[in-house]
Amino acid sequence: MAGISFLLEKHVQKITLSGQALKEAVNVMEAVGPWLLTVICLGVIGITVYLVHGTSPVLFYLLITYATALSLIISSPFHSMFTRYLADEIFLMRYQAITNGLITLCILMVAVTVVVSSAIVFSLSRIPLDLKIGFIGMTTLLSLLWCISTALSSLKREKIFFMIFTLGIVTSLVVFLILRPVDTKILLVIFSLAIVIPVASGVSYIIKVYLRDPISLDWKFLKRPGLLNLGIALFAFSLGFWIDKFIFWYMLGKKGAIDTFFRYYSEYDLPFFVALSIMMIGSFLVYRGVKGKITGPYEAFVFKISNNFPFRELALEKYKLVQGISYVSSTIFLFYGGISIFILFLIYIEVIPIPWRNPFVFHYLLLGTIFFSLYFFCFLVLQYLDDYVALVKLNLLFFALNAGVTLLSIHVGYSFYGTGFMSACIISSLVGFVMINSKMGGLEFEVFKRSLKQNKDI
Repeated sequence: MAGISFLLEKHVQKITLSGQALKEAVNVMEAVGPWLLTVICLGVIGITVYLVHGTSPVLFYLLITYATALSLIISSPFHSMFTRYLADEIFLMRYQAITNGLITLCILMVAVTVVVSSAIVFSLSRIPLDLKIGFIGMTTLLSLLWCISTALSSLKREKIFFMIFTLGIVTSLVVFLILRPVDTKILLVIFSLAIVIPVASGVSYIIKVYLRDPISLDWKFLKRPGLLNLGIALFAFSLGFWIDKFIFWYMLGKKGAIDTFFRYYSEYDLPFFVALSIMMIGSFLVYRGVKGKITGPYEAFVFKISNNFPFRELALEKYKLVQGISYVSSTIFLFYGGISIFILFLIYIEVIPIPWRNPFVFHYLLLGTIFFSLYFFCFLVLQYLDDYVALVKLNLLFFALNAGVTLLSIHVGYSFYGTGFMSACIISSLVGFVMINSKMGGLEFEVFKRSLKQNKDI
C-alpha cells in the first residue's frame, strides 16, 4: 500500500513554475554546459593573458583548436562503434563488456592518437619540441574525453559527466588565476587539468559501477557486423564539419600563420565561433527533443514489436515517433531560426556591431547553423534507427558539399564566404528528412529483424 501511495503522490503532484524552470536549466546544462564552460574558461584565460602581457595567447588557442579538430576526426569512428556495441551489450545485460570495452577503447585511442598526431606535427610544424609534445598530449586527452562522454551518455549518465567536467574546468580556472602564467607551455598544462579530471573520473566511475570480473581486453566492438559503416559515417561527419576551416586556413590564412602548419583566418574563424556559440540554443533543442520526443516512443515501439503486441499498439507508438520528429524539427526551425533571424536583423539595423570586416560571412554561417541543427537531428534519428548505410551517404554528401562549395566561394569572392557551410547544411538536412521518411515506412520490418538477431545472440 505504501508503494502505491508513493506512486499516486508522484503522479498527482502539481508541476510548479520554479520546478519546471529548474528541470529545463538542468537539461540545458546537460546539453551545452560543457561547451559553455569551456568557452568561459578559454575566455578568462585569454582576457587575463592580454591584460598581463598585452597580447592574446594566439598560439595557445591554435593548439587547442587543432587538437580539438584532430581528436574529433580520429576518435569519432571508434567511439561511435563502441557506443553502438555498448547499447547491444546493455540490452543483453552483459555489464562486464562495458568495462572491458572501455579500457580497450582507451588504450586504442591513446595509441592511434599519439601515432597520428606525432606524424602530423613532427612532419608539418616547426614549433618547439616541448609545444609539439604538449599538442600531442592535448590531442590524446581530448580523444579520451570524447570517448568517456559518449560512453556516459550511452549509459544515460549525462549528469555525472557534466559534474566531473565542471570540476575539471573549475580546477583549471582556479590554478590559472592563482599562477596567472603567459607561457604557452604552462597554459597547456593548466588547461589539461580540465580534461584529465573528467577523463580519470569517468573511467573510475564506470569501472566502479559496472565491473563484475577482472578486466580483460575486448576488441569485439571493432568486429561487430555493420558497425564499420557507422565508423565511416562519423569520420565523414567530423571531417565534413572541419573541412571548410581547413580550406580557409591553408588557402587564405598565410597572414595568420604561426608556422607552416598552425594557421588561422580570423575573418572566418571569429564569425564561425560566434555562430557556433549561438547554436548552443539549437543544440539544446536537439538534445531535449531526442530525449523527450524520440527515445521514449522508439523504445516503446521496439519493446512492443519484440513482445508481439497488437498492430494497434505498434501504430500508436509509431505515430508518436513521427509526431515527435515533426515537433522537434519545427521547434528547431521556428524557435532557433526565429532567434537567429532576429539577431541578423539587429545586426542589419546596426544595434549589434560586428568586429569583422566581411559583412556577409556571419549571415551565411548563422543561417547555416539553423540547418546544421536540423541536419544533426536527422543524423541522430538515423543513427537511432540503425540505418548506417544512409548515414554514410548523408555524411559523405555533407563533406563533399562543404568542401566543394567552400572552394568555389573562395574563387568567386569574399562576399560568398560561408556559403559552403550554409549550402551543405541546407541540402544535407533536406536529404536527411527524405531518408527518415523512407526509413519510417519499413520500420516494423527493420526492428523485427534486429530483434530476432538479438534474441539469437542471447
